[in-house]
Amino acid sequence: MPKVVSASMTGVNGDLGPAPILKRNQACHQCRRRKLNRICDLGIGRNVMRADHAVPVYERLENRISELEELLRQKEESQRNPSTFSDQLWSLSLCCWYSPLNGISGIRSGVGEPSTEPNRATQVLWPNWPHNLPPVELLQHLVEVFFAFHPHAGKLFHPPTFLTKLSLPPGHIDFPHIGILHAICAVGSFYTAAVAPPPLPNFAETPADDLFQNAYKRRKALPDSFGEIHAKFAVTAIEESTSLGERLFECQQALTVLTMFYHGHAKWADMFLTTGKAMRYLIPLGLNMCPPFHSISKSLRAPSIIPPARSVVEDETRRNTFWLAYATERLYSSGNGWAMSLDDQDISQLLPVRADQFQQGALIHPHDRQWAHSPNMLLNHPPEQTDSWVLYIKSAILMSRVKTFNLRFRALNYAGDPNMVSPITVHNAEHSSSAQYIDPRETYGFKQIDFVVQSFVPSFPRGLRDVTRDGNVDIHLLLAILSPNIAQILLHDPHVDIKRKGCISAARILEAARAVLDQLYNIWATSFDLTLLDNFCCFAFFMCGRVLTRFLQEARTIGDHTQAITYRSELEYIRIALAKIGLRLPLAYRYAKMLDDIVLQSVGIMDSIVLPNFQKAPTPPKVAEFPSFTMENIYGTENSLELLLGLGGTEAIM
Repeated sequence: MPKVVSASMTGVNGDLGPAPILKRNQACHQCRRRKLNRICDLGIGRNVMRADHAVPVYERLENRISELEELLRQKEESQRNPSTFSDQLWSLSLCCWYSPLNGISGIRSGVGEPSTEPNRATQVLWPNWPHNLPPVELLQHLVEVFFAFHPHAGKLFHPPTFLTKLSLPPGHIDFPHIGILHAICAVGSFYTAAVAPPPLPNFAETPADDLFQNAYKRRKALPDSFGEIHAKFAVTAIEESTSLGERLFECQQALTVLTMFYHGHAKWADMFLTTGKAMRYLIPLGLNMCPPFHSISKSLRAPSIIPPARSVVEDETRRNTFWLAYATERLYSSGNGWAMSLDDQDISQLLPVRADQFQQGALIHPHDRQWAHSPNMLLNHPPEQTDSWVLYIKSAILMSRVKTFNLRFRALNYAGDPNMVSPITVHNAEHSSSAQYIDPRETYGFKQIDFVVQSFVPSFPRGLRDVTRDGNVDIHLLLAILSPNIAQILLHDPHVDIKRKGCISAARILEAARAVLDQLYNIWATSFDLTLLDNFCCFAFFMCGRVLTRFLQEARTIGDHTQAITYRSELEYIRIALAKIGLRLPLAYRYAKMLDDIVLQSVGIMDSIVLPNFQKAPTPPKVAEFPSFTMENIYGTENSLELLLGLGGTEAIM
């Protein structure tokens, strides 16, 4: 029987050419193409997304390779024009990840769902996708909400660069470190209902300020939440890379992200250990100093064990990482009396550049910038070097100095430090025998730090004093304003004699508490979601409430009913704010309970004010339906969504 002549057998001029000879069991080109189309229609593979029209897998891979080759070509051109390259990467990243921001349209209300529209980043099946990471679409969603809602995400990472690296194959050398991705998954779980939150604690069985929460979890046989699972994966990945000496700076970034997760969950022990580790990691990486301010001694080791930065963006990312780790530890440690992990005297680093300069990858010469040890740095803010991000870092340095003064005063007073000895007792032989009866407010050191605390916020440039300008909340500026007020409370609180009229320290802590309250009033007057505030804001509100409780107690004792009503209404405002933030943030939930305990002990049950019932285990919030990515089909039935919500294991938490 004669064979039908196919188009593939016809020459250019229409002449018949010799038919191709196939090997044994080899399919022709058309059969192979039909098979690929069939596979694409069936959507075989966990991470292969079904598109509106069937496109062969190989063709998509070739398109992706072409995109990556284009990125490499642009990277080579960036050496001649770095700012243009940064803008192109940013545009490409927005097109690839945020087009048209459908994926996070509902997250501001806390019930966001991943975008169901196909995009180029999720249509490729990577055969070597790390098995502990969530599916590509869920990972993309968590990265989106992390960058969209966490105030420090855009400082710890350069968004265009990071999003471009995330689109690379997992085996690529520039693909983000697995520890970073796991840590981002943990923090991103705060801002989405795509994964279940952990059950809130039952304060009838565990104290609100419990240092070791894992002991409570073990007693109640509570499973790990999605965020806790990925925090543990991140720790494992960091330790493995560190032991091999690989990708050490990325391990530092992952540790910094982990501190955000532990702080938000009020995991005090994990937070203390992780911040300490993050600060100690900075030293061998050489991030706490910058040439020419390195050691004059000859050493067998270089100041840094990592290679120099390859670009301006990489150099400033390293500097931002140092300052963010520093600020996190300084602000967190203000709530305890333990020594900090790195002495300020060992820091000789440039202050970070403005946020807009960082995004643009602009090169700012060191002569045009301030150093951490620049004279009068805390009160001198050159406009060309200052924005809310820089002021936030300066406020952390101020908090560090206040805590250092409180920690070291007695030892330095005993040693006879002139700055820590009252002029009245300089010639008294007994002044060094005990610092218990010395009033620190009489010393030059106290007066000096107190002056800086009072002058810090008034020294801000005029355009950087309004937190809610244009209806938006600048969280870094808010932190820069809250921090010195908390520093004022920490500095004067030990010396308050609230029963003595005219006590300067009493007036100062009340002034600071009301300054914090004023900022809360301003934020609440906008449409901003309080649950998106930084973790330190919860501590600031708690300290404010504690001060108001002391004054309320004294007003009731002396029978000043007018003042008592004022203090009571201010205190209730703080308690409502903490309760609202606690709907999403476990840290605020615990601070709300701690403040209520102080109120009950100091004032008793206040009339017409309903205290939350912390004795009963709270009902977990409902999670928006997300059928594609339940905990069961990601990690198995052991950590199912129903179990985490308490629907299948209620007995374990009641």
